Order: sequence, then structure tokens, then C-alpha cells
Amino acid sequence: MPALAYFVIGDLLHDRWRSLLTILSLAAVVVGFLLLASLAHIFVAFGTQSKVTDNLVIISAGAIDPMESSLTEDLLQTVRQIAPDQIQNAFPVLFRHLTIQGCIMQVWAVPLDEMTGALDLILLSGRWPVGPHQIVISEGVPQTTSWGIGSSVNIYGADFQVTGLVRSGENDYGALWMSYAEGQRLFGMTRGFQIAYLPLVPSSNPESVRQRLQADPRVNNNYAVYLENALNDSYGQVNHNLLILSNILALVSLSAIIFGIYNATSLILTERSHEISLLRVIGFTQTRLRGFLFVRILVLILAAYSLGWVTALLLINYLGTHIPMDLVVAPVVLSLTPSTSLLGLVLAIAFGFLGIWLNTGQLVTLSLLTGGE
Repeated sequence: MPALAYFVIGDLLHDRWRSLLTILSLAAVVVGFLLLASLAHIFVAFGTQSKVTDNLVIISAGAIDPMESSLTEDLLQTVRQIAPDQIQNAFPVLFRHLTIQGCIMQVWAVPLDEMTGALDLILLSGRWPVGPHQIVISEGVPQTTSWGIGSSVNIYGADFQVTGLVRSGENDYGALWMSYAEGQRLFGMTRGFQIAYLPLVPSSNPESVRQRLQADPRVNNNYAVYLENALNDSYGQVNHNLLILSNILALVSLSAIIFGIYNATSLILTERSHEISLLRVIGFTQTRLRGFLFVRILVLILAAYSLGWVTALLLINYLGTHIPMDLVVAPVVLSLTPSTSLLGLVLAIAFGFLGIWLNTGQLVTLSLLTGGE
């Protein structure tokens, strides 16, 4: 084995420039796989979040992102008139997702009473916002920022003090809440509000009420009525579909290693057919020659994967620091997990060996007498 390793290293150094180009090309494939796999991990995390409530929510028809919605107070009066015996309350919510001090956050402005009512926020520490320029933040925020209770957060040029840490279903990853009056002063009301929340009386049938509201022409023409669960699930389904697509693209990108190794091996066998024939004459079997090529490619793949992994890590850190991203209503924080890294390495080696196996069948038919001439 040491002799084989020495032979392989010597061959790679002799063909150093081609070896370097092979490593660089394979490393580019590895970077693509790791970035796509990291993105797929995000979709898994967001797609499993769920919140079970009996609330109905209304947004503008055709709005994919709730931030694109625009509603008025007249809508609240209308829905109360349509189902006065079924709707317990109807209140407005201002919603934005903003880059705040370099971090993408959801910003919710809701009536204070509804923070513990319809939205079911749970205060973990600190206190609720009771005065001007006060907010509470979700428990996931301190994990990605330096904010904590007492911190000052600048939003749209105004400084807000963090008074509490809260827990809330699907919004734990990066959200903050303020009173509706504070939201009106901060954002203005030229766009109206974005979401109408409709808590129902306990004895009501949420789906029946939803259909009743959606069937009314005053609602049906311009608005979409959802069960809050269904709206959250629709985003989860989008994330699930993106997860499948990302995994397929990641696998396809890494499978390009097969063709890269196949072409590189084919070139080696063509250029060195005479040398290979001489090795066969002096007793090298097809298995030993294939083993040499396997070890040679293994060294290249390990070098390429190491380079690709480091490059992907640097890119992910750069994107997280300088180019914040969001997915509909949630911040996207890419990361390389040990399981993803190990899976990529195993697949890269397997695909490399497959590329060798597909190509080395010609060793059987290679003429020992003509030397490949």
C-alpha cells in the first residue's frame, strides 16, 4: 500500500497542472452541492413549523407575502356584519419584514390585548411593552443578534427598547412585536394594515365561517379568507416543494463528478495506453490497474472536497454577514451541518468510483501486443 501511494503521488505531481485543473473543477461542483444542500436544510426547518388555532385571517387576494397586502377598517366592519354571531373580535395587524441592524426580522404591530389573546404570545422574561418605543422579541432573536432585554433597536430611524422575551409558535426564529399605535406612528397608514385577524367564538365552525365570509361579494372580490392553520400550511407546502427541488438539484450537481471523472480517466487511458499495456505484460492485473486509478481519483476527490468545503463555508459566512436573505416571511440563515458535509463526501467518493468503473472496462480489451496502437 505505501508503494502504491508513493506511485500515485508521483504520478499526480508529474501531471501537476492537469491534476490542479481537475481539483478546481471538482471543487466547483462540491461548492454548488453544499450551497444547495444548506438551502434545503432551511426549507426543512421552516416547513415543519405549525401553529394550531381557530382564528381566521384575511389578506389581499393574490398576495403571496402578507407584507404585500393592503386592508382598511371598512373590511373589519364588513366581516362583523356578515357573521356577527360567529366572530368574537376583528382586529388589524401591521406587518413588515425588515432588515434591522443587518438582520432580517418580522415586525408585528398589534393591539396590546391581542398579544396574549389571539396571537397567544407567552412572556418568558421581562415585561410587556406598556409605553412608547417599546417592543418584545421572540426567543430565537438573541441567537442571531446581540439583542436582549434592555437593548436599544433602531427601526426606521426610531430607537425602541426591548422589554421582554416571548415565545410564539411559528415566529420564534426572528420576530418582534410592538403596539398597534406604535406601528401606526412608525409606518404610517397610507398602505392600510396587512392582516385582519378574526378570533371566533368557541362554539363556531371555523371552516363554515370562512366559507360564509369568502362567499360574500364584498369580501370575495378583493380579499382571501384563510384558516390561520391553512395559511401557515400553504407556506409549509411551498417550503416542502422547494425542499424537494433543492435536493434534486443538489444531487444532480454532485453527480456531475461522474462525468468529470469519466472524462479524466478516459483521457488518461487514451494517452497512456502504451504504458498500461506494458504494465499488463509484466503482470499487472486489471484489478490492480483499476485500484491504482481508484486511489489516484480518491486523492483528487479528497483534495477537491476539502477546497470546496472551505470555499462554501466562506461564501455562507459572507452571505450571512453582508447579504441578508429572506424566504417570504422568514430570514434565511445558511449553515453547513456535519451530516450534510459527511453525506456530500460519501456521495462524491461514490460518484468518483462510479466514473472510474464505467470507464475501465476497456482495460479488458486493451491489446497487450499492440500497446494500444
